[in-house]
Amino acid sequence: MRSQRCVARRPYRLVTSMTGDATTASARAVLALAPVGAVGAARDAAVLVPTRRYVALDRFGPPDVMRWTTGPAPQRGEGEVLVAVEAIGLNFADTMVRRGEYRRDQSLDFTPGFEVAGHVLESGDGGPAPGTPVLVFCENGGGYADTISAPADHVFTLIEGMAPRDAAALFTQGVTAWYAVHRYGQVGEGDWVLVHAAAGGLGGMSVQLAALAGARVVATASTPAKLEIARRYGATETVLADPETLTAGVRAATGGHGADVVIDGVGGDLFMPSMRALAFGGRYLVVGSASQAPAMLDVRALMPRGQTVTGVLVARVAEQDPSEPQRAFDEIQRLVLSGELRPDVRTMPAAEIAAAHELIESRSLTGKVVLELEPA
Repeated sequence: MRSQRCVARRPYRLVTSMTGDATTASARAVLALAPVGAVGAARDAAVLVPTRRYVALDRFGPPDVMRWTTGPAPQRGEGEVLVAVEAIGLNFADTMVRRGEYRRDQSLDFTPGFEVAGHVLESGDGGPAPGTPVLVFCENGGGYADTISAPADHVFTLIEGMAPRDAAALFTQGVTAWYAVHRYGQVGEGDWVLVHAAAGGLGGMSVQLAALAGARVVATASTPAKLEIARRYGATETVLADPETLTAGVRAATGGHGADVVIDGVGGDLFMPSMRALAFGGRYLVVGSASQAPAMLDVRALMPRGQTVTGVLVARVAEQDPSEPQRAFDEIQRLVLSGELRPDVRTMPAAEIAAAHELIESRSLTGKVVLELEPA
């Protein structure tokens, strides 16, 4: 699977000039397809003006460093699919990109955006047909745009009835949660599953999927109000995310057994108390690091207790089997359409992108934020 940044692109805007009183039939068709605000005009002929609208960073920093702008549009490359974006799913990692903290030696042309949904404009042989609704996994960013060109094996189809706005909230967090619960956690009936940040997008998905698998879920969050949200998702027990009391709280909640599986998207100070609460033969799954703090582990403790610690990243699964994410994504979509899985989604217009980042960083957000783009 190729590791490639999604390329932001606008389709060609076709502009014509009129000869005499009226345009020809073909010119009228061209004009009907041209987005509002097309610039320039050709005399007596049609002119192709390739443009794109995307988010650029002037510098790393607070949310106001992001701005929507226009620029030259790259062409669809070999093995790529051109997609008109209708909705953008926001993730905590987007804020890290904006701050310049996502990668070492990160450049300003590495822009946020890891998942978008829309419909196909162009594709190559064997790709989805134009008009097909799809989700694009922008593994290396670049998704904050109204049109993108992405490798075909990063483009996943939506099942009938799934709207792009809803799909944009499901892939990164939904597929990650699916892998944590089923592929790596192997959660089964009666297991105790500890989920951190259980009122957030990934945490909430994990709670619901674990409960659907028949597990008993111990949810953590930073406030009583968020714990109540976790209970609505299906948590059996709730514990405040306090490193000083976490181990004892989980042990008490599980009747001394401990957690068979831990799904941790926070890390930092919660890691070691969670490890101490892990049962014999337990599986510890690292699905994120919202705390952005390191954690230390004496691996010698794993051997006598038969425990494992595993990192979960959708991109690594996709590298091994490019078709696997579509299977997991289809399962998530089916559960949402059946009403068994209820993602908590807040939609905002794309123009409010800075406010959306502020909301994510305030840590007051529950669920997922999706930006909706106005149609061209």
